[in-house]
Amino acid sequence: MSDIVSTLKILKRRFPNPGAMELGSPYQNLVGVMLSARTRDEQVLKLMPGFWNAFPTVEKLAKATTTQIESKINTIGMYRQKAKNLKKMAIDVVSNFGGKIPSTMEDLVSLAGVGRKTASVVLVCSFDKTAIAVDTHVFRVTNRLGWIKSKTVEDAEKKLLEMVPSKYHQTVNRVFVKLGRYICIRSPRCWACPVREQCAFNKKNLVAPKNANEILEDMDRREKILETLRENAT
Repeated sequence: MSDIVSTLKILKRRFPNPGAMELGSPYQNLVGVMLSARTRDEQVLKLMPGFWNAFPTVEKLAKATTTQIESKINTIGMYRQKAKNLKKMAIDVVSNFGGKIPSTMEDLVSLAGVGRKTASVVLVCSFDKTAIAVDTHVFRVTNRLGWIKSKTVEDAEKKLLEMVPSKYHQTVNRVFVKLGRYICIRSPRCWACPVREQCAFNKKNLVAPKNANEILEDMDRREKILETLRENAT
């Protein structure tokens, strides 16, 4: 457990910014995560100001037509299905939860378009609950580190919940998404990884390429852009 905490602390220093969809209110947080499925965070964050202007509350969203919702999110993938899910989610929240985003896993996953990953992000970021959102980055990185040996996201989530102290649950998704996006990619940049000494991956790429400085500068540039977009998204 000490190695886990040490690794998370190192990564938190390297990636201190909040998650891209930590947008403020539970409503904003939930909508942002729903829209980000299979979509670049930058694309979602760019459309957020216009979305909130049109649908500032879950009640407004519930009353909107799917066509109206589509018109505000048609710059991202699967926008038609996402529009349907957003409207149904909003109707359910108004009808079943008094207009307030629910704060339990069971209630959140009852909403249209909300799976355990989305619900976990909302629980941790908006309600300070115990949960770990396991996306492709978290799944890949934790398996490579040797923390777990899982073939499914469900198994990975279960094991991580058991082994990571609850105090650090929020940190897991925040830092591993960024590590997975910039460094622990499909062909990993282990030479740039701050926790490579704690990693069990046996095919480490420790030789920095000639353009290493450019790659590192691009990482920092992309992260600054993402944080600026997040700050301006609400």
